[in-house]
Order: sequence, then C-alpha cells, then structure tokens
Amino acid sequence: MPKGPIAALAVSLLACTAFSCGGSSNNDQSEQPTRTEQVSEERGSVPQTVLDIEGDAEDAIDQVFVAANWEDFLASSNASRLNDEQRRAMNKAISDLRATAQSQDALGARQAANDVSKVIVDVFDLFEHKVPSDIGRLDWQERQVLIDADRGDWNAVAGDLAQLRQTFNRAKPGVLAAGGERQTADFEASLNEQDRLAAANDPGIVDEANVALELVDDLEGVY
Repeated sequence: MPKGPIAALAVSLLACTAFSCGGSSNNDQSEQPTRTEQVSEERGSVPQTVLDIEGDAEDAIDQVFVAANWEDFLASSNASRLNDEQRRAMNKAISDLRATAQSQDALGARQAANDVSKVIVDVFDLFEHKVPSDIGRLDWQERQVLIDADRGDWNAVAGDLAQLRQTFNRAKPGVLAAGGERQTADFEASLNEQDRLAAANDPGIVDEANVALELVDDLEGVY
C-alpha cells in the first residue's frame, strides 16, 4: 500500500490534534511511538513512518497543509474506502478551519481542527493499526471538553463526558488485556473527577481535562 497518502492523513490528524488543544503546552508530544504494525491482507497497515511523525506534529499546524494532504489522499486509490458522509464531514471541517483561521476566530478554529481529527480517527478504522481507534477518539473527545468548557457551555460538557465514558468503556477491556491496569485506573479516576467538576460548573475542569489528555498518551503506550 502506498505510504504517501496515509502519511498525509496522519500528519493532518496530528496537526489538528495539536491545534485543537488550545493554550495548554502540557500535551506536546516529543517521544516517538514504538509500535510495530502487522499487515492485513484485507485492509493493509498504517505504516510505522506515519506513526513516527508524531514528534513533528506541531510543525504542521496549518489549515492549507491539512487541506492539501486531504486532497492528496482523495487522489489516491485508498480514498475509495471512504463513504460519502466522511467526505462531506471532512470537507466541511476543512472549510470551517479555513474560514475561522481567516477571521482569526481562535475558538472556532480549534473546533474545526477537532472536527478534522474526528473524521481522521474514523478513517484510520479502514486500516490495520495496533492501537485501537477508540484511544484516538478519547483524544478528540477530551479536547471537545476543553473547547466546550472554554465556551462555558456546561450542558455540552456533560454530553462530551458521557460520550467519553462510552468510548472509554469500549476501550477498557482491550487496555486491561494488554496489561494497562494502572493506566485504566488513572484515566477512570480522571473521568470521575471531570464529572464532579462539570456538575459544579467548575472551570477547574480545564486543568483536569489536560491531565486526562496526558493519560490518553499513557493508554496508547500500553500497546
């Protein structure tokens, strides 16, 4: 399977993940993953070089770069795996990212970038990779908590946390099976604390959500 288009997708994901993180610098990733991918005859694997881009992700925070990489992917044979809904969602997210960047709408740009990340995680489901996609979903869902907390939309925050809990519950058995008892307990404790803070409309949830983003990295490291 050609590496270029999928590498472009991964850079887009990582760029938007870093961008949508907001003002916190606690989640910058300098370490390289150590995953080894098994090739699937049916779906193909996400190349290791794709995953190794993570350390350089912040250099790619550019809506033009994201759009260009998406176009490259669409021009590849791998794009035939996409459904119409994914295409529409990504096109809208990139359009929103471009518009909010031009209007200097920082919060809107963070939302659009997170919307890009949401689609890309679903696209990764089309390929074989060792770390379950639900771990990636925890990332963008936790960043959505940050975005909605910054908006002061506590009803949305409560919904975000409910979605996070569902995703974590799906991922939990796999993490435990991989030996991640401590990582599972730490993340669950953070979710419980976020629920408490959200119920009190406590802005301190921003700090706890940033802690949780670090814990997502720990969950990923189990694999």
